[in-house]
Amino acid sequence: MSQKTIFSERRPEVPTAGNRFAKSVKKDLAGWGFIGPFMLIYLVFLVWPILQAIGLGFFKIDLLVITDRTFIGLQNYFRMFWGENMEWTLGNMWEWRIAGLLLLIPVFRGWRSKTLSTLESVVYSVSLVVIFAGVMGLAPGDGGRWNDSLFWLSFGNTVLFVLLSTPVIVGVGLLLAMALNRPGRWTGVLRTVFFAPYVLSVSVLTLIWAFLLNPQLGLIGTFLEFIGLEPISFLTSPTLAMPAIVIATLWWTVGFNVVLYLAGLQDIDKSLYEAAEIDGASFWQRFRDVTWPGLRRTTLLVMVLQIIASFQIFGQVFIMTRGGPNGATRVSIQHIYESAFRDFNLGYASAMSVFLFLVMIVFSVLQFRFSRDET
Repeated sequence: MSQKTIFSERRPEVPTAGNRFAKSVKKDLAGWGFIGPFMLIYLVFLVWPILQAIGLGFFKIDLLVITDRTFIGLQNYFRMFWGENMEWTLGNMWEWRIAGLLLLIPVFRGWRSKTLSTLESVVYSVSLVVIFAGVMGLAPGDGGRWNDSLFWLSFGNTVLFVLLSTPVIVGVGLLLAMALNRPGRWTGVLRTVFFAPYVLSVSVLTLIWAFLLNPQLGLIGTFLEFIGLEPISFLTSPTLAMPAIVIATLWWTVGFNVVLYLAGLQDIDKSLYEAAEIDGASFWQRFRDVTWPGLRRTTLLVMVLQIIASFQIFGQVFIMTRGGPNGATRVSIQHIYESAFRDFNLGYASAMSVFLFLVMIVFSVLQFRFSRDET
């Protein structure tokens, strides 16, 4: 056997790109087998409905005649933000248009002072002038109207509920978790008591709190009479109906946040608390320098989940107040529901659903960004 033959037999096989890919696929086949069913369910029950809602938002669809679809483009979104049957005329709101043109002068000067060229500044200024003049010249035509007032009323109430409920539910959940994060005979029982309402359905929750808030027969009204005060009809008061729903939601959902915070607290190294106590740190100093930094990731998760859940509020409002009194508790999901199943306008309801979905994404991204900047 020649020396050339020996060296050719010992030469290692150089793997090609195709061979490396095939080996990696075989190696990860078990992982793909486990994740495959989840991805299928995820695509069928989440991604596909979202794509369907986006597509339906471009059509005019009568729910009673589901096969009759008329492509209308962005008119459903114009109806939400702008109005219906809008017309542009030169005489509409001319004083506001002149004021807008005057306000563009300092904007133009600000652009000139930056790194933009003269041509870019002129193009941007002219574009703003055209846009502003066009917008301010719009007005409802025959049978037209400005934007959907019910949509903005319900969306404003939804944002109000998010702003009221999220800090309260997250804060109370953290306080309860800190109180229950200690050994004791009744600790397990108390944890169960606080978590138990979370397993109730929304119908049971609303029945309990509708009875409690009843001014004649409810426990709260009876207590107010006992201490010499007049019973309050919370659910029929425009100013107290939304706070009452927030309190009912707090009692219902705070247990889930308590569980998440307990898991985060138990993950903090106990030696850090011991070192802080040796150094003479007070309770507030231990919370500020040990507990809170250790709970930042947990708080981020709780905040995002709570914001998303608060934007999806529907059951409590629909059963307890039906959106009343005078629309004080009318929320976005209720308006979407009534537009689709009462007014049979499925396309418009889909457009509002897409808008609400985008708002929840924006709030979640901002929360993640804010938390990342803090860390």
